[in-house]
Amino acid sequence: MAISTVPAGYRPGFSKIKRLPPVDFEAIATALENAPMVGGLKELASAVLQQVPSLKRNDIELILRSLFSLSIFLAGDETPLSENLSSLSSAMQASGNPELALSEDEKVEFERRLGRLLTINAVSVAAKVQRLRLDYPNTFHDVRVLTDVRPIFDKPENRPVGCAVSHNLKITYHEGGDHKEFYVALDADDIQTMKKALERAEAKAASLKSVLQAATLPDLS
Repeated sequence: MAISTVPAGYRPGFSKIKRLPPVDFEAIATALENAPMVGGLKELASAVLQQVPSLKRNDIELILRSLFSLSIFLAGDETPLSENLSSLSSAMQASGNPELALSEDEKVEFERRLGRLLTINAVSVAAKVQRLRLDYPNTFHDVRVLTDVRPIFDKPENRPVGCAVSHNLKITYHEGGDHKEFYVALDADDIQTMKKALERAEAKAASLKSVLQAATLPDLS
């Protein structure tokens, strides 16, 4: 399949791959080739940084994010990799972005670099795990519980007769490319219900992990 455009979110990663000094590119490629089987972007970035601590984590994550996107996009495609990389180079050139522009020599080197990185097993496996993690309509981002005391009045003009402790659960999440949030009121019983549900989830996860160990399957979660 021909690549006609380069999504804005992945342009910084491709630009960094293009501009990496040869010694840095070799260090990243070698680190990825020697990386253990891990699941997801942050885990693989950490594995690379353990081997090459002189690199910046943000740079590694930008590069991996672009690689993961391209790896998933090309999965199952029967078009030769060289043709897909050539169409990506053309799309970068057509973008009009000077950070993505490629001379003929740069085009050859850029495609060589991508070809090497995309054939590294740790990259393709981590990309698949990352895709599975995000293959839902909504994905969790963060949570906070806001707790406050609310006065209780029998009459507005009188002194409060008491107070009630209340909680407000704030969940932020990703929906498509959007960052959203919602709130849910909780009482003490609700918090206990949530704690029990989370403890059950942890217990089930531990049980499943023991099954994976018994089957000698690596846990990539």
